[in-house]
Amino acid sequence: MKLTLIIILLVLSNMTYAELLWSPKENLWHKVKQRQQAKPNIDHNSHMPSKEKSIYLMDGHHADVIFISPDLKKQKLSLDMESGKYILPKTGMDNYHALVAEKRGKNSHESSLRYVSMRGKPSGVSPELVVNSAKLPLEIVPEPMIREHWKFYTSNSHTFKVQFNGQPLADSWVVLSTSNGTKMDGKTDQYGRITFTFPEDFAHIKAGRRANKPAEFKLRTVHIHDDTTYKTNFNAPYYVNSAHWQSNSGGIAALSLGFISGLLIMFKHNRKNNSTNKNQQSSGIAL
Repeated sequence: MKLTLIIILLVLSNMTYAELLWSPKENLWHKVKQRQQAKPNIDHNSHMPSKEKSIYLMDGHHADVIFISPDLKKQKLSLDMESGKYILPKTGMDNYHALVAEKRGKNSHESSLRYVSMRGKPSGVSPELVVNSAKLPLEIVPEPMIREHWKFYTSNSHTFKVQFNGQPLADSWVVLSTSNGTKMDGKTDQYGRITFTFPEDFAHIKAGRRANKPAEFKLRTVHIHDDTTYKTNFNAPYYVNSAHWQSNSGGIAALSLGFISGLLIMFKHNRKNNSTNKNQQSSGIAL
């Protein structure tokens, strides 16, 4: 009952809740709150590129920040006071790196997790190594983690696992919200898993993947253990499903093909008729 109450308060206070959160833009999630108060306006500047070499940490005062490379080596990061960002160090390795932020209190533990893809020499290890390694007491794990040519897409169903101290956490409430203003929630199953179908909440969609900048989503959950409240979130960019313009282009191509085929049939038919008429005329002259 106590846990349920905390979850309800967490969801209902989303407009004013100060949250430890990785963000590609300083005021990204603040703009979401403004949009929710003044619908249906959409702020297209909230969509951010997916490749970050530096990143903001919202409500990050007194937070411990760790950067974990694909081979699980850890580096402690410090805030760059001039830019207000965390500058991501070059590890010389490609693939996903983990950004882990934690804040500890007397009876509380808050955390935020994000993965960033870095350029470098082949790491020689699967990205699943860093994704599946335990980094936090309470953690949301994508299953599976997105790869280079497969991302979090709208209309696709994506599964996540909630675990506490490395063990699956059943019947845990998880809230998904997007920088486009969508919110949904659900409970994990007996294996700690939950699946969300990502919303089609982009206001304007253009043909071509690069023409549509990604938006952001975050997953949040809470768990109480030994009088300590654990709060965590996982966030990442998500993208417009390519089916939008592929279906349109496919339909246009089909119509074009049908039109061209019709012209060819008409051309052959007219050519045959002309040939027949000439033969008949030639036969008449010969007679």
